[in-house]
Amino acid sequence: MMKQLSILIFCSLLWHNVYAEKKCDAINVSKTEGSVASQGEYTFTQQAFATQKSGEAELDLVILQTQANAPAELRRVTFARSGTSEPCYFQPLAFMQGGTSTQFWGWHLLWAETTGLFYARMDGEAWVSSLPKRFTKLAAVNPQFKLDGQHITVTWQQVENGITANIQAVSSDEGRSWEINPAQP
Repeated sequence: MMKQLSILIFCSLLWHNVYAEKKCDAINVSKTEGSVASQGEYTFTQQAFATQKSGEAELDLVILQTQANAPAELRRVTFARSGTSEPCYFQPLAFMQGGTSTQFWGWHLLWAETTGLFYARMDGEAWVSSLPKRFTKLAAVNPQFKLDGQHITVTWQQVENGITANIQAVSSDEGRSWEINPAQP
């Protein structure tokens, strides 16, 4: 019975079911291993920023890092992407550590917008983000994120012209390049 429970817990850690619903949930991660600079509490969420042109607030995705006895650090993932102050424009879906506990290099980020499903890598020490990779321009239904070493798999369903398709994006190099195909059953 304990062996079955251990296998169930292990398997549930590999696949992260994320739902692209209209909600403003933040994803929180506690990181205690690796370099002291990378330790702390991390939050992947959206935040309003005043624009330079109009001074009005627009939403962008951010990562907040908080450590004991230190001011919080805010790193932007997107820059003036929303064009709106609509609540819940961004939907953070997955936020996972890249590398191992001793070789931490940053974060894998997956989110949805009204313009599609996106992925980016963010270096955790330099706080530099890759350009967001748009997997689809259509609404993603039931996206799932799986990280296994350097291999990442993102699956979702999308509906176009009344036809539902199962789609799969696969990376074998920690999210640097992707192959997108209809998912095989």
